[in-house]
Amino acid sequence: MKAFLVRAVSDAARSAFPEAADAPFDVSEPSAGIAADLSTNAALVLAKRLSRQPAAIAEALASRLKKIEGFREVQAARNGFLNFTFTDAFLLRALEERLQDSGPEPRPDRPILIEFVSANPTGPLHIGHGRGAALGDSLARVYRRRGFKVETEYYVNDMGIQMKVLSESVRARHAGLRGEKAVFPENGYQGSYIEGIARDMLAQGRTDFDRYPREALLDLIRSDLESFGVKFDHWFAESDLHSSGKVEKALKDLAAKGAVKEKDGALWFSPSGEEGEAGEKDKDRVLKKSDGKCTYFASDIAYHADKLDRGYGKCLDIWGHDHHGYVPRVEGALAALGAPEGAVNILLYQLVSLKRGGKRVSMSTRSGEFVTLKEVLDEAGRDACRFFFAMRSPSSQLEFDVDLAKKQSNENPVYYVQYVHARVCSIFKEGEKRGILLDETGPLAAGEAAALEAEERRLLLKLGLFEDHLDSVLALSSPHVLTGYLMDLASRFHKFYDRQRVLDAQPERRRARLRILKAVRETVRMGLDLLGVSAPERM
Repeated sequence: MKAFLVRAVSDAARSAFPEAADAPFDVSEPSAGIAADLSTNAALVLAKRLSRQPAAIAEALASRLKKIEGFREVQAARNGFLNFTFTDAFLLRALEERLQDSGPEPRPDRPILIEFVSANPTGPLHIGHGRGAALGDSLARVYRRRGFKVETEYYVNDMGIQMKVLSESVRARHAGLRGEKAVFPENGYQGSYIEGIARDMLAQGRTDFDRYPREALLDLIRSDLESFGVKFDHWFAESDLHSSGKVEKALKDLAAKGAVKEKDGALWFSPSGEEGEAGEKDKDRVLKKSDGKCTYFASDIAYHADKLDRGYGKCLDIWGHDHHGYVPRVEGALAALGAPEGAVNILLYQLVSLKRGGKRVSMSTRSGEFVTLKEVLDEAGRDACRFFFAMRSPSSQLEFDVDLAKKQSNENPVYYVQYVHARVCSIFKEGEKRGILLDETGPLAAGEAAALEAEERRLLLKLGLFEDHLDSVLALSSPHVLTGYLMDLASRFHKFYDRQRVLDAQPERRRARLRILKAVRETVRMGLDLLGVSAPERM
């Protein structure tokens, strides 16, 4: 629907002001109190380009746009905005297009790679990882819906100091279970899962502490993600980068570009060979330590270089906000290797806090005092978790209220939306019992429907904007646009259902309303599916 308006306004601008017709403009839903379907700031943008009054430009555009079929009213506001109201016929045509939709045409672009979660296999996934999983999986689903080829990947950090600490933590617990004295490592992992792994190893007679704990936790992570509705196309191990020689190759490539230096027996990343200031921040640029071991930074450079070598058109990394300081280093290293600007995009999301019984739950990953994703899934359910984790922009902190997520009432946002689908399904089942649906669900003929009521118009307008909202999800890299859309659609449906009859309406109205409700049902079902949430037929 927005695409129709963009084309119409662009054509009018080219006709009236060819010297500035390429100026980009926005199309949006008008603010409360404005009696219109959509608005645009095109006149304001053109006015800035042409150094003219916005109101005069708006009038010039409006005079051309009023001639286009589909607009019932085009109003040039004093502030320069153009406000549009569509005809009933246009909205009903959009409804039929929505119902006959077979999905977008596949795009010829190279595939997109989305890497997310990628938690170290040193413990169970916690609720913060859950937010990253919901964000990445929903974005992948929306990209696919819009015709893109998408692959998803989990990067397994199976090397380094944290894996050594995990091994030593399990070894110490294993010794304790055998009745031996054991020194628990400083900063070791304290969670009860460590003792659980040690018990399993003892029962199986295993002593491969460098392997079994990692594999056991990866199996647990996979299981939790599948319970969350997330399956990855690829699991990529850091160790494979080393065994294949790709880390050393990346370091050689950086050296060939003059982007490394030797200092204190170590190899450092230095884009222009500058010395840099000494200190903790400077240590983060070490690629290979004086003992010859490569750092995590070196592995990460090799990993991202490998992503680009695999031929992806776009790579999206989704990281927790605690990695924000790492972004410039990765981007700098890729730039030094000659990667195109924007080839890798890094999306950061804020932390998640848990609220239970009106109080915030304190958490600490290292000490084992954290709420696992599985715990929240078991308590609140997958649907609530997936929806709640997607309700805020990644840049905003998210408070997960367990008590609200468990409520079976309209206070709970996911219940509020799911109930729309269930309610429409119940209407259709009742219609089948009455023999109504057999001959009243076919496409509407031109001019068949009676004049639309206000509630019908509001529903039709929102239905027509579904794909536009999906484009906004991708533009902002945030599924919160979709959760907001579904809650608004649910609100419009409930108001419609409270005020208008469906099965008991007059025949000329009933058929149109059944078509509208069919589109509501399909749109809610699809929207929930893109979020990884079910659409129950009964509640």
